[in-house]
Parts: sequence; C-alpha cells; structure tokens
Amino acid sequence: MAKNQNVMKKFNKYLCLIIVFVWLLAACDEEFETPPDVTTSEDFVDLRPQQSALKDQGGRTTCIVFAGVAAVEAAYKRIGYGEVDLSEEFINFARKSFYLHPIWTDIVDRGVDARETQLGHTGGGGGVGVVAELAKGFKIPLEPVMPYQSSNTYYQDNYQTLRDITVKSDAGEELLQRDYSNFNLDPGILTDTQLRAEKYYSVAQYREIDDAKDPAKIEAILKRGNEVVWDFAGAVPWETGGRDDNGIWQACGSCSIMGHSMLIVGYDKRDDDPDNHYFIVKNSWGNSWTATGGEGYTYISYDYLRNYGVAASYIVLANPPSEWPEIAFIGRWKFNYDGFKGDLDIYHIPGMAQYTFEYNYGVGAIPEVYDDYRIGTYYDTDGNAYKVNGSIKGNRIEFYFDIATPLQKWDEKLGRKFVYYLDQNNFMAGQHTDGDGKTYGGYARKAGLISGGSQTPRPFESKSYVDSSWDFYTEKATGTIEFVEDVSNQEDDFYLLNGTFTSSDGATTSAAQIKIPKAETNRAYIQIADIGNGEGAESFIGKHLSWEGGLITGNTPETGFPLPFYMIRQ
Repeated sequence: MAKNQNVMKKFNKYLCLIIVFVWLLAACDEEFETPPDVTTSEDFVDLRPQQSALKDQGGRTTCIVFAGVAAVEAAYKRIGYGEVDLSEEFINFARKSFYLHPIWTDIVDRGVDARETQLGHTGGGGGVGVVAELAKGFKIPLEPVMPYQSSNTYYQDNYQTLRDITVKSDAGEELLQRDYSNFNLDPGILTDTQLRAEKYYSVAQYREIDDAKDPAKIEAILKRGNEVVWDFAGAVPWETGGRDDNGIWQACGSCSIMGHSMLIVGYDKRDDDPDNHYFIVKNSWGNSWTATGGEGYTYISYDYLRNYGVAASYIVLANPPSEWPEIAFIGRWKFNYDGFKGDLDIYHIPGMAQYTFEYNYGVGAIPEVYDDYRIGTYYDTDGNAYKVNGSIKGNRIEFYFDIATPLQKWDEKLGRKFVYYLDQNNFMAGQHTDGDGKTYGGYARKAGLISGGSQTPRPFESKSYVDSSWDFYTEKATGTIEFVEDVSNQEDDFYLLNGTFTSSDGATTSAAQIKIPKAETNRAYIQIADIGNGEGAESFIGKHLSWEGGLITGNTPETGFPLPFYMIRQ
C-alpha cells in the first residue's frame, strides 16, 4: 500500500509540473500584473488584497456561483492576471441548462421527452460543485459578455418562453424537455455574444477538503495563500443571537437556518481569547451583514464554522484563458438530413455531466459513473423525440440518434452516425451514414432551413449538371458557379464538368470543376481555382440531398480546419 501511495504522489507531482508547463506556454501572450501583497502568519492570514471587488447577488438564490466565481477571480489575480470580472450570470445559466438529471429510471418512467435539464435562471446547489464543474468542462466569459441580473423576476418578466412554462405548470400539465429547451435555448438569452466570446476562464486543478467543519484544515489552506469555497447550513445573522456586537456571525441554536455559500479569505487568531477568533469571509450580499471594520467583508466565529460547514474546496491552479469553440453548438437548429427535416436541440456538451455522475455515484444515488455522450434531442416534423448522443471537438460534431431506440441512455451511440462541421455563421453541414453503410448529405442552421433550388434531373449524371447555375456559400466566400462543359470520358468511373466561379462582389472569376463518381452519384467533388478574398484554391466534398430539388451540402476536406458549404441550383 505504501509503495502504491508513493507512486501516486510521484505521478501527481509530475502531473502538476506538466500542467504548469502547459499553462506557461498558453499564458505567454498575457500581460502579467504583479499580485498585491497579502498577510500570512500563524495567527493571522488576510488574502483580501488579492480578491476581486465585492458583489451583490440581489434577490436570487445564486450565492453558490458568486462563491465559486470569486474563487476563480482570486486564482487569476494571484497568478498575475489582475482584476478579472467574470460572469456569474453565464455560469449560473449554463450549469443549470446544460445539466443532466442523473437518475436514469426517472427518465425512463417519464418517457423519451422527459426533461433531463434544469431551467437556466434557477439557483441552488453548492459552491464546491461550481468549482468542480469549472474543472470538468464548464467555463466562464467576462462579466460584460452576460451581465448579472439581480432581480429574481427578470427572466419571467422578459421571456415569454418562461411564462409559457409557468402557465403549463400551473395548469397541472406535464413539462417536457422541449418546454425547458424553449426557454433554455431562447436565442435572446444565449446569443452569439455568449456562445462565441473571445476568451473563457476555467479551473485546471482543485481540491476538496474532507471536513468543512475543521478550522485547522481550513487554516492550512489559507496559510498556503488559497481561498476556500465554503458551503454551509447555518444560523441567519439577522436574528437575535446570530451575530455579536462587532457583527461577527455566531452559532445560534434558536436562529433560523439558511443554506448558503461564501469564500473564506483569511482568519484572525491574534486575540488571547479563543472565543474572539474569527474567519474573514467574502460574501455576496454587498455590504449587508458585514463586520465592524471588515471593509465590507463578513466575519464568522470559529464555532460557526465548526457547527455549520457542509462542504469546502479550494483552487490549486486556474487554466489560461482560452477559446471555447464547442459551446457554439448550443442552440436550436433547423435540421435537414437528406431531405428529412426537424429540429435539433443541442443543450449539452458531452462530458459536462461528469461531475454530476461522479457526485451521485459517490453518495450512492446511481450504480456507476456513466460515460456522458449526451448532446440533446431531435424532433421530427410529427413532434416525435429522439435522444441524440455523440461528441463535440472544436468545430466538429459527431452525433447519433436511432429511430428504433428513441430513448438512448447517456452512454450509448446508436443509429445513424452524423459528422458535421460548424462555421462562424451558425451553419453546419456534412454527411451521415446509415446502417447499410451508405452515406447521405445534410445540414443544420439556426436561422432556418435553406430554400430549395430548382430540380436537378435524375438520375444524377453529367447531363444533370450541364448548363446549370448554382448559388454557392462557404464562410470564406460566396458566389455563383456555372457548369458549362461536359469533359467526361466514357471509360472513366466518374462524370466531369468544367465551369466558372464568380464571387458575389464580382471581383473574382476563376475556373471551377465538379466530379461525380458513377458508383455514388449523389456525391460531388467541387474544385474552385480561386474563391476570392485572398483565399486562393479550395476543394469541397458534398452530397446532393435525395429529397431536395437542387441542393448540395458538405464540407472542405477533413484536413486542417474543415468548413461547411452549400450550393443551391438556380
């Protein structure tokens, strides 16, 4: 056993070194700001100089995100990023709307469209959980990206999609995942501003403290210079006995109990009387119920911590700020695969439920820690729901849904396999593979379905494309392609036509060519000698949708950074 422990210690040491090395490489372009000095001694630790500004959660039950985000902001300040103001509104909304209910039998009992997320505007949970989630897939943009809304009626007042849920609930009707997604995926809430921010912030390493009621363990972390996120169920400070004459919160047997989360940033044991010792805490109530001389900070007695602690953790290291391309997939997409249409609701990035599964397994609520492949739900034109699983990496999404098994568990990948690529204009396209191995084209757009083009003569062969004109789109360029010359050879295994591409601004005209394999005539290889905008030559691989008149969708070759495209026949 001792040998294994030594091996693990060495492994953790080397892992930390690797993380720090990668962190330094990623952070080399950031401007360093010397952190303010703090006080650390045996009897007195004061990390207040390295904290971000005090904040007020208002009338909402969002203390946990304020505690967790305060810890993240302090972690960045401590390593030279200066004052970083992160969006509590974003992480609160994301951790609720991207959540997965972990009890599978509950989902099965309620049916394929049973709600498995939570409503994004709600509060609740633990600050320790917020930190853990920020280490396991979640990230936060800066405050201006999604400013905090302090009113507990803000979303109800401003979004009909939430009022619709209230009406349905009040009428005693069952609420479905679609109802929740109507609100959570409302494009007025999670806009491109939130889903395509320049930088997102997150946690590289954190540690949980095994006893949140042990002052010595909390002190040890504070002496290292790390703040402690502290969840508790404690006496309210506004009732008699809840705090002393100096405003220090006290354990109180006759007081009401509240669930709350705060950030412990120091302690003071310099008084000879242990009853006067206290922890220095950053609360999220502005200047309310703070200590005398506390500079807006709250003081809690040692007895308060001993009696009420529930969970505690601290951040070891924050990640360098980075892009988060995967989150751009979140939203409601109008989806067309080979002419079959519906809505694709993407409300989860695979892996984001890892902490939820781990926690619930740890408390015995579920029998195992599941692989999290969930992406969302597909709804066909008849309203039938099918759970969608897969993976998302960068601008690539791979997903599955199965007509025969509409209620896929989180850890299954059944049915058709889709591989699409996303661009900056909320358009994605690619192809899917059916069970027989045949491949077909498709696409999805947040803005709505593409209007169909004029009919391409069937069966697809060279004469289907001669003297045809196509509106062409890719993120890098738009224009028109005309195919005018059939240069196919009878002995070749493909049809070949030459043409011309003209950019939309008329500034570029270049040669274009389309190749159609005779053994797979719905496939099209397009080459353009110069797409304009200084991009030069480009190749595209697409599929003509079977049940659309004249529509080809696909992507650039899967090397480098693939992008989607489409062509509509005029």
